[in-house]
Amino acid sequence: MNRRKFFKLSAAGLLMAGGLGWLGKHFAQVEIVAGQSVVQPQHLPMLRAIATGLLDSALPATGRAEAIETAVNTFVNASKMLAASAQAELGQLLNILENPVGRRLIADLDNSWEDATPAQVQAFLFAFRDHPIPALQPGYHALHDLMMAGWYGLPEQWADMGYPGPPFKLS
Repeated sequence: MNRRKFFKLSAAGLLMAGGLGWLGKHFAQVEIVAGQSVVQPQHLPMLRAIATGLLDSALPATGRAEAIETAVNTFVNASKMLAASAQAELGQLLNILENPVGRRLIADLDNSWEDATPAQVQAFLFAFRDHPIPALQPGYHALHDLMMAGWYGLPEQWADMGYPGPPFKLS
């Protein structure tokens, strides 16, 4: 390798490292406010797609769009109850997945979340759940657990599960 090629590769490496460092700082910026969710308006299309992917068979045939909005709203409300550190991690995950670069690298989606089919979202979720890098697997579990807890925590969904409701009411 000649000296000119070495300098070109070095410069490219420095630019790449700087760019990745900037992206890392951008994703890490999550403001935590007690009682508020880290979910931002730009995250909502992604959460609608994830709700559709996770709850596809549980969603009603009629009123499907309203049910998806309900699932997203329960996700947002459930995220408010997380500890500050968990909220920060959730916010970083949502920022990464919402970003076109993160969406392409992690979710393997070329198109936007609005244009993703339920099959594409489910493929992403299965791949995310079984990712070979164990550090990424908790991201799937966070999305799954918050979405499912919110959806199946709704009294309207209990009959579909055969759950009669709590044996007593707290006053």
